[in-house]
Amino acid sequence: MTSSSTSTDSGASAQIKSTRSLDQCRKGETLRITELLAQPAFGEHDEEVTLRLKELGFLPGVTMMVLGYGFLGRDPLAVKIAGTKFALRRTEASKIAVATAEAQA
Repeated sequence: MTSSSTSTDSGASAQIKSTRSLDQCRKGETLRITELLAQPAFGEHDEEVTLRLKELGFLPGVTMMVLGYGFLGRDPLAVKIAGTKFALRRTEASKIAVATAEAQA
């Protein structure tokens, strides 16, 4: 009984580990957006930034690829969604929760 509980817990942990924010991803990864998160760094403008990201196509369920990072792995972060390339600051990317596309399929 204990071992089945442990396997269930490790399955849940594996799913939690596969979900992270976009700014934590590596170049070349194919990801699926799971949700848009609040980012305290934007303060009272957080909802406006969330709306703008949604207008650009950063919506739950959408698949994207990380193209690369700026000089020394810093800003900006380049991603490709449906043939369109976007450059995001790390603070914007930290609002986007993603999971590996293979884990969602």
